[in-house]
Amino acid sequence: MSQRSEQVLAVKTDAQTLSGLGGLSADEARIRLRKYGANRLVRVDRTASLREFLHTVADPMALMLALASALYVWLGDLHEGMVLAIALFPVLGVDVLMEARSRKALKELALAVAPTASVIRGGAELEVPSVEIVPGDLLVIREGDVLHADGVVTFAANLTVDESQLTGESEPREKIADNGEQSQFYAGSLVIMGHGFGEVTATGQSTRFGEIARLLAEADTTTTPLQRETSKIARYLVVIAIVLAVCIFLVLVARSAPPSRAFLYAVSLAMSAVSEEFVLVFSLFLSLGAWRLAKIGVLVRRLASVETLGSTTVICLDKTGTLTAGTYALSSHQTLRAEVSENDLLEAAVLACEKNPQDIIERAIIAHCSSHNVNLEELHSRWSLVRDYDIDPRGKHMSHVWASTEESRAEARIVAKGAIEGVLEHCQLTAEERQQAYAANAVLSARGMRVLAVAGRVFNAPGSGQEPYCANDFAGGRNDTRQQVERDLELYGLLAFHDPLRTEVPQAVAECQSAGIRLKIITGDHPLTAHAIAEAAGIVHRDDLIFSGPELAQMDQEHFEQAAREAAIFARVTPAQKYAVIDTLVRAGEVVAMTGDGINDAPALRRAHIGVAMGQRGTEAARAAAALVLLGDDFRALVATVREGRRVYSNIQRAFRYLIGFKFMLVGLALLAPLSGMPILLLPIDLVWLELIVHPVSALAFEGDPGPEDIMRRPPRNPAASIIALDAILRPALSGAILTVGAFLLFVTHLDAGEAYARGVAIALVIVGSLFLVWTEFASAPWWRALLPRSLRFWAVCVGASVTLMVGMLVPEIAALVQIAPISLADWGAVTGISVASVIWRARKRAGTGPLYL
Repeated sequence: MSQRSEQVLAVKTDAQTLSGLGGLSADEARIRLRKYGANRLVRVDRTASLREFLHTVADPMALMLALASALYVWLGDLHEGMVLAIALFPVLGVDVLMEARSRKALKELALAVAPTASVIRGGAELEVPSVEIVPGDLLVIREGDVLHADGVVTFAANLTVDESQLTGESEPREKIADNGEQSQFYAGSLVIMGHGFGEVTATGQSTRFGEIARLLAEADTTTTPLQRETSKIARYLVVIAIVLAVCIFLVLVARSAPPSRAFLYAVSLAMSAVSEEFVLVFSLFLSLGAWRLAKIGVLVRRLASVETLGSTTVICLDKTGTLTAGTYALSSHQTLRAEVSENDLLEAAVLACEKNPQDIIERAIIAHCSSHNVNLEELHSRWSLVRDYDIDPRGKHMSHVWASTEESRAEARIVAKGAIEGVLEHCQLTAEERQQAYAANAVLSARGMRVLAVAGRVFNAPGSGQEPYCANDFAGGRNDTRQQVERDLELYGLLAFHDPLRTEVPQAVAECQSAGIRLKIITGDHPLTAHAIAEAAGIVHRDDLIFSGPELAQMDQEHFEQAAREAAIFARVTPAQKYAVIDTLVRAGEVVAMTGDGINDAPALRRAHIGVAMGQRGTEAARAAAALVLLGDDFRALVATVREGRRVYSNIQRAFRYLIGFKFMLVGLALLAPLSGMPILLLPIDLVWLELIVHPVSALAFEGDPGPEDIMRRPPRNPAASIIALDAILRPALSGAILTVGAFLLFVTHLDAGEAYARGVAIALVIVGSLFLVWTEFASAPWWRALLPRSLRFWAVCVGASVTLMVGMLVPEIAALVQIAPISLADWGAVTGISVASVIWRARKRAGTGPLYL
């Protein structure tokens, strides 16, 4: 192996050797960033802010308020017109504040999930946002990376890249340093295997990928299905409001009402019926739910996943690092043949690892062997690495070929380590020796150990009868196949690693299963190891339904699909089998979440409804394919995402139920007054007042509430179900109808005391009744909690709305503006009684905890 290749192998894991590689200085990088611009493949939309502003000012309520203001001015009532025009500012201000909060949360998330890259600058390896990569940077290229710039490979070791995103060709391409076209790499490519360095030559839209990059989104900014459903409902309501307004206008004109008065009635009706709050609440709750998950170490790459979390029915887990700590320690080693000494096994184990390992398994091997008197420096001085075979995905093993550095010993040797099935496939063993090896492996695996087999051979050992090899054969580029080199190995022994179960996992597993979510382990470990972990974690499973990859490979499609649905433990599976299991579950109607960390997990992560990548161990390919990234690789965080998804969805439902009752009341009052020939009950200025109450109530009262206490003891919701079932719509609508009739009767019966007094009684019922609508969403059993909800947000909303009502009645200038008058104590009693009657019938005692109604 050349000196340059040896250097590449070293710098793969040893940061101290980076000083000789150079790279740009920090100052040079800043200068070039200003010169070439940010490394963005898609142009920044400079009109986005303008479009957001226009979308906000085009709020239907604001447009109708402006129309009402113009109407008053046209009728000669300049005072009312100016007041309504001024009222535009607080109405739009509420929308701007709510949407700004949502956008702020999404921008923080976008920064958190922005891709990064490793570069060498000033002799040190740094991780920088990919947008800060500049021409001239020395890019560190590792297996699993997505390349974010064009460049030339300067060092390479077994480097293979998938350029199908750019070329459409599925065949991976090997990259060789300083070899013309074969050394070129391009943005958008995926590193399949190997590692190396590359000098960046083009960034951003100067790359080959820049022209087609707009077809690929770094983050999913599309609306979710329920967002689209909610927007559609809101549009329908706007159309209905306009149709009703036109009808009211025509009816009143037919009754000989002045056109100006008829038009004012129509505008008031349309303002009461517009329901933009539904869209605002939905977008705000999803965005802030994603923002809250980021605070606990869960990055949301796709907003739709927050919506889907509440309906998750199956979670497919990789064992290592999710259920277990991922901190492997080599607990024991065991030789299996009398002629193999303990020292032979340990030396072979060291030579089966990189010189400066990064992999936690290899680090554990090195530490263990060092503690058992293996002199690493002396061993590596006697042997020089001449060939490196990466992990065989089928046999799950890897091997190194070493040449002796001693002139008197012109020999070479191979050492291999990996899954026992893959290693034994290349060994020369009797049937009895093979059986003994499997039996020893089974004993260790049943104790929850991860077991690796170690084997090897010396190519030209005297008297072996094997074809002689020597160091010069490999150094000279001998082109034997991997299968030829790895044949006839001698089994040295087994290495048993202990990866302890995370202490918090059993409780998290129990919480998940009590929520009706089934857990499945899909791992590359031995079936006995996977079973031991499932037992320790408390994952519900059947001992007679534990399948290995080879067993799955022998099944026909029908039996495979049955196994995928019913079994909870899958071991020694290939990436293709993992994808097939996920695909089967999805097609069976399950809502599937899946954890993964490798390149080969990316297709399955994409296929799952919620792909979950490990932030610490995961490759960039896995993170790019996933909907969620767990920064701490912690299963509790995944359970927390399910809880948050259910909480967000529950709060959206509660806010929607409140809005249905409130809007039904407003529309009913706006319709009854003109149809019965009565004066306008809700003037445009009154609707503005109520608008400034309903927006904060719907957005603030419910968004941060923890939700029902039994939220994780309920079965997953049906993802095909509407966000609010028909019976859940009818109950708040009926409450709104009771309040409508009550307010209208109070208005009619109090007109003798003056229109302002009658309007004051009716509006008092509207506001107090709306607070009782909120109360029904916070009330929970037992009865003392129902009377006094524990939510501080509930009480803040009640106090705020009550204060506005008192100010509106008792401050003369404001009372004159909204055209109401203070009401008597007796009428306050009537208002309270009707408000209680409108909702008390909905409360019913439930066993346990949770809302008083569903």
